[in-house]
Parts: sequence; C-alpha cells; structure tokens
Amino acid sequence: MPKITIEVVDIEVAHQSPPPKEITSNQNEILEISRHILPKITSRISQHQWITVDILNWYLPTSRSHHPTVVISARDTSDDVWWSSTLPDIYRIIKETSSGLEVVLLYLDCLDFSTNNPTSYVPANDHIKTHYYDQELLPGTSCGRAGSDESGTLGGFVVVDKDGEQIRLGLTNCHVLLLDSKLNLKETIGPCSALEELMAVSPSDVDHEVFTCEMQGDVSDISKSLEKPKQVYGEGELSQKQSNLTKASSHDRCLGSIYATSGFTTWPQIDQSNTSRLWALDWCLIRLHDKVRLNNLPENLPEDVEIKKTIPIRFWARFGENDNYEVLKRGRSTEWTRGMISSVHSSINPGNGLPQWRLDKSTSTVDQVTINGFFDDKPMTAHTIVSTPQNSQCFMTKGDSGSFVLLNKKVQGPQEVPPGTILGLIFALNNHAHVSYMIPMELVVKSYDLLKLEFT
Repeated sequence: MPKITIEVVDIEVAHQSPPPKEITSNQNEILEISRHILPKITSRISQHQWITVDILNWYLPTSRSHHPTVVISARDTSDDVWWSSTLPDIYRIIKETSSGLEVVLLYLDCLDFSTNNPTSYVPANDHIKTHYYDQELLPGTSCGRAGSDESGTLGGFVVVDKDGEQIRLGLTNCHVLLLDSKLNLKETIGPCSALEELMAVSPSDVDHEVFTCEMQGDVSDISKSLEKPKQVYGEGELSQKQSNLTKASSHDRCLGSIYATSGFTTWPQIDQSNTSRLWALDWCLIRLHDKVRLNNLPENLPEDVEIKKTIPIRFWARFGENDNYEVLKRGRSTEWTRGMISSVHSSINPGNGLPQWRLDKSTSTVDQVTINGFFDDKPMTAHTIVSTPQNSQCFMTKGDSGSFVLLNKKVQGPQEVPPGTILGLIFALNNHAHVSYMIPMELVVKSYDLLKLEFT
C-alpha cells in the first residue's frame, strides 16, 4: 500500500485571511509574558529548522477575530515531532503564564532578503521609474552594484565625519549591493581598496536595462503607428519618448564606490529584563561622487500623512524597547506604504542559511542555494512591522530592501520627535506571516563607531 498523506485545510485559511496586527504598547500583559516565553520557545524548537518566531495579534478563523498569538515559521513543518511533542510543550510553556496565547505554525522555506533579480523580477513602481534619470537623486529609488543582477532600494543619505572631513554617503542593505560578491561578509568591513573597486549605480543594471527596453518598445510601436496613411497623431509623443530614451542612455548612473559595510553581523544589546540580545546588522554605505546632487525631500507623499513634503529626511531617533509607532517607507517596488512597528521583537534564526539564486553556466539553469555562517549562525532580534489597512499590499516586497522606515505621527515627550524622522532600515520579509523586519537606526549608527565614523 502506498503511503498517502492527507492535509486538512480550513477554507478560511486557504483563502486570504486578514493580515496580522501589531502588539501595541498598552498590551502590558503580553509584553511582560513575551520577555519570559520567547527565550523558552526558541530553546525548545532549537532542534527544528525554524526561521522566525513572532508574537502578533493574529487572525483566528475559529473566533473570527485577532488574538495574541505565537507565530512560528519553519522549514520542517511536516516533521511529526512538531505535532507529537514540540507544539504540546509550547502550549505547556504558555499555560504556565495564564495568558491565553495561541500558537500558529507556518511553513516557510527561507526568509526573503528582498532583493530583485531576473529570476523573480518585480517591476519597479511606475512613479519611481519616472525619476530614474533626474538631475537630483531621491531617497527610495532603485540601486545596485555595477555588474550585479540584484536590485534594491537606496534608503537615503547620511553625512559622517571622518578625521574632520564630512563625507556624503548613501545607505542601503549589505545584501542589496554585496550578497553576490566574493567578499567575506561575516565581518564588518571598513574603507579599503577591495570596496573602492566596487561601484554602486542608480538605477540598478537590471532596472536600467528593463526600463530602456520598455522605452525602445514604446518608440517602435509609435513609429509603426505613424507609418499608416494620414496618421499624424502621436508625433509629439514620439518625440518625447525618443528624448526620454536618449536621456536614459546618456545618463551617468554611477553613484560612487562602496565605502563600508556591516556585513551580515550582529550587535549585542541588553534589554529591560537584563537579557543580552543579538540584533541583526545588514547595512552598506556608498561614498557618493561630488557630482551626485541629492534631494532629501519626501516626494509624491500619500494623502493624510503627517510627514511634510517641505521638510528634508535627515534626522534619526532612538525609540523605547516596547514602543509601537505608525511608520512609512518609500521603496523601489511599492513606493510609499504604511505600517506599524510592533511592541514585541521578533526572533530570527539565520542558522538555517540565507537564500541566494545562482546561475549554473554549464546548464544555463538558475538554482536557489543556501549560504551559511552569516549573523554568527545564532538566533538574532529585529523589529517587526505589519502592514496597515490603508495598503493594498504588504509593507514591502522584492526590491524594497534598504528602505528607510520613517515615523508618520509626531511623538510627544521631553524631546518631541517629528514626523519624517528615520527609525530604521528594513532588510527582510516573511511572506507567510506577512511581516517585515527592521534594524533600528540607533544600532546602525552605533555600529559606525567600529569604523571610527561619527554620524552628523
């Protein structure tokens, strides 16, 4: 008799359920409990191929409402051990807290370090594309390394002081520019000749090629249309398309050389419960050429946001361990999206490797391979961002990696924090849990200190 596996799926789960909601800063009981049970849960599942553990307000079809839930994403969910012993043990851990937390186990092959490449190409946002070849560089546009197939987002610009010299830098993720490089990314790399040889471009090579091909197609279609007898409408459009194509073809896309990177490393931080956490670091700096003109003003803002289009994006702020804020990001693929930072951090297990697509030139096939040894192969921490109902999409998708996460609503306090303040850098996506992960800007800035760079 052949072995037959039957999977029973709830019809409401099979179809798109409402997205998760953040844990808010006034859910005090959940915040306190999470500090105690998250280490216990990650320890209990250590023998499994788990990817992430999140605590979210998750939609449960049984109650038709959102409820505080431990959401575990793993690669080996078909392993019977999950169901026979691991999940019952987790429920026992939760029962000791009398919290009523639920548990959800999701299949996830790997975390999505959302760069964009030809094997799974996501077109850039139309409005982002229209500004590819402007005289001024805008935050949130496409970027990549010259000669690379990867595309991501140039989050924005920072100025650092190096031995009394002020240096203009572009900031994005390490994996956007260097994942397919030959560098040792298991450690932080400061300014050196190996980095100086690598150039960053905007738009990325792939995005530039795709967009110019689109424009060439438009020119060809209009030209053929004008060949018809008595067809005169479209001559002005043809002239404009040809002008745009010439502008794109002659545009100098080189931003400058890669200056420094965190690599795929971690940063130790003591939390309120006196527990040491390893926070993910994944940033990369581009030393911008003097010729590159910058525009730090937020462009094409959605309606009903508090960020002002007249105030430059250039200030950052640290925020409390369990604060939750409404935020915005501008990315290459989805442009402006809204989200909420959850008050409970996520645990991420890089020990199961990072995904990367590689071309096998002998067979002309593209395979996904797993790279191990990054982030010290230890569970690490990141902030969780969920999408808000105003979005028709997730907070981020492929190509949005490297985007700045900006505060949307003013924060009152001893030191008022205005809308548009940079809170962090998004770097990864969990497609199945519908959440994005963010590195706090405070730790990005702190890790600059390793390179003797002073953020100004």
